Amino acid sequence: MNTIISVLYFVYGLAIGSFLNVIIYRLPLNLPIAKGRSMCPQCETTLKPLDLVPVFSFIFLKGRCRYCKATVSFRYPLVELLTAFLFVMCYIYFGLTIKSIIMCIFICILISATFIDIDHKYIPDRFSVIIGILGILSYFIEPSISIVNRLSGAIFVSGFMLAISLLTKGGIGGGDIKLFFASGLLLGFKLNILSFLLGYVIAGLFIIFPYVMKKLPKNFEVPMVPFFAIAFILSSLWGNTIINWYISLF
Repeated sequence: MNTIISVLYFVYGLAIGSFLNVIIYRLPLNLPIAKGRSMCPQCETTLKPLDLVPVFSFIFLKGRCRYCKATVSFRYPLVELLTAFLFVMCYIYFGLTIKSIIMCIFICILISATFIDIDHKYIPDRFSVIIGILGILSYFIEPSISIVNRLSGAIFVSGFMLAISLLTKGGIGGGDIKLFFASGLLLGFKLNILSFLLGYVIAGLFIIFPYVMKKLPKNFEVPMVPFFAIAFILSSLWGNTIINWYISLF
């Protein structure tokens, strides 16, 4: 039964991942998300159902548009597979529960925010609003994380980031601050702090080599959401294990 449910989570994740690609492309352009047929951005030909099967259409068409032969970005199957994999991880960790569904939605928002930040260097405010709503809903199914705990996690981390932003005159973006406030309502105090610390550690590991080698362009602006997203996912799934491991070192 676990195998069957895992497969269902994976297949559902592929389908949702395909929809996330639509959000990532259309939302920054203020295009309707739920209306209008998908089309090739190069030749603008309306795509048929067989052109839109997650992952398999990309493989079958060899990464090219069926009609104009333009190259299709590898990002499309990557987003689909990443979403599917993380959906399965949510099921493995949280089981067939409402908490699992909430965390799957959280992951969808993080994936969408990641690629929008990479492309456009901003986070849509509606993402933080949705995460905040998820945090409120999660309180009713996980009251062990108290309201005080959630608010503390939201205010402490986002307040610290806001202070840094003011001192550095914009060193931390407002979207990042809103993201951590909302995520604090969902994850609580310790996991939100862990996400903050992990995010900067992961970013440092990725950036230090090109920085030392002077490969970064002058005034390069680091999109932090991809690193924060990794940190949020790690904290959501294995946060307590990471904290206990770290404490055991002392």
